Amino acid sequence: MEYEIIRSSRKTLALTIDKDGKLIVRAPCRFPESRIEEFIKEKSDWIEKHSAAASKRSEQRNERLSLPPKELPLWGKLSPVSHKKPYGYIDGVVHLPENMSLEALLPYLRKLYAAIAKETLIPRTYAAAERMGFEITAVRINSAKTRWGSCSAQRSINLSRMLIAADPKLIDYVIVHELCHTVHMDHSPAFWKLVERYIPDFRERREALKDVQKVLSEYGLDQ
Repeated sequence: MEYEIIRSSRKTLALTIDKDGKLIVRAPCRFPESRIEEFIKEKSDWIEKHSAAASKRSEQRNERLSLPPKELPLWGKLSPVSHKKPYGYIDGVVHLPENMSLEALLPYLRKLYAAIAKETLIPRTYAAAERMGFEITAVRINSAKTRWGSCSAQRSINLSRMLIAADPKLIDYVIVHELCHTVHMDHSPAFWKLVERYIPDFRERREALKDVQKVLSEYGLDQ
């Protein structure tokens, strides 16, 4: 079986299957490749099961990308698609050109998501900061693919445009998470205690964001 090895300062071996069904091995820097191969053989049943599932998801994703979309992920649900002009996001409906595949529409959709995010997430963040007593210098929307948000040492907050695919409760968790970084620029116990003060169920919301990432991947919006 073909696989990719990613070496780092980690102390243990770990296996992951990417969205296309490829096996990724994460290993310590000097770990012998012979032992990696033995580990892969030991985990062959797990690899086969998860690789097949990933391949199936990849096929479904490619099929979805080849067709015009009927719905798109927004605000924790799937919003319907219409083909009436003007195009854009109007009253909970995404208006798009007819007879265009989802793949062909992706560049436009990324811009549309960014526009919706700027219109909604920026004022939502400023309102939360004022309500909770946090001081921030700016709020920006970016195209980050692996991070929902970030906070600089200057107390400037960045939020991913794709965050609008999440339920508002999950969005609020991300906003509070970044606001708390204006006080603690790390993930220390003190930081998580501050997050918990405002979001008691933050662990559940943090876990739920993984499902949002999966949905975005299914629609090609994670790129």
